Amino acid sequence: MEFTAYPVRNQPDVVEVRYDCQCGCKPRARYHRGADEANYEHCCCGRVHFVGVRADDRLRAYLEERRVRGEDADVTYTSTSFGKVTLAAPWGEPVTVAYAVPDRPRQH
Repeated sequence: MEFTAYPVRNQPDVVEVRYDCQCGCKPRARYHRGADEANYEHCCCGRVHFVGVRADDRLRAYLEERRVRGEDADVTYTSTSFGKVTLAAPWGEPVTVAYAVPDRPRQH
């Protein structure tokens, strides 16, 4: 997955991180500078990305909660499904992007 960080118009402390998914969607998630949060978007095919503080921990917790509730039973995430990259935010600081790509994605 190739992510791109964009500045948000009239919001200098916000970065929007997106990618062009193989299924045709264009998921995006925003992070507010200095916030103790990680926001996310979950694509229809099962790919998901989190942007922000402790993004990788929050991604794994989110997917575990969905597994426990019986959601995503039709997709499989294994240890090789996860990744993490660092992008430069518009204000010059690094922002973490954690992502998961299911071994067996849903059809769009």
